[in-house]
Order: sequence, then C-alpha cells, then structure tokens
Amino acid sequence: ELRRVAEKVVADFPVRALAAVHRVGRLGITDKAVIVAVSCAHRGEAFAAARRLIDDLKHEVPIWKHQVFADGGEEWVGAGDC
Repeated sequence: ELRRVAEKVVADFPVRALAAVHRVGRLGITDKAVIVAVSCAHRGEAFAAARRLIDDLKHEVPIWKHQVFADGGEEWVGAGDC
C-alpha cells in the first residue's frame, strides 16, 4: 500500500527521487514513526510532493498501532473492523 501511494505521487509530480519509511515495533513518545523524502528540480514541488505523500499515507495506508498508557491502559488505533 505504501508503494502504491508513493507511485501515485510520482505520477502527479516531477519527482526525481522519493523515499518513504514507516518504522515497526515499539516507539517512544518522541520517536519518529514515518520519514518521507522527495527530490524535485524545484523546492516548492518537492515540498508539495512530500506533503501529499505523508497526507496520503496517513489517510490511505492501514497502519495500526497498539498504544500503551502510563496508567496501564491500552488500545489499538486504526484497526477498524479488522
């Protein structure tokens, strides 16, 4: 799914290079979960493509997370009806 979203961005912007990585496993509160990078001939195009990439990833890719709270509570986020 991540690749599909990235390919749509490449089709819509003059992208020279694109990368997107989503970490898996236990993350702390300030840890980075998603990194995207885009290269275009012009800075504005690169920023627009990167924004579209992260927005579409967050909207379209089914990324679930298991949140564990300090009080011992926990919940799954993004799992929907799965």
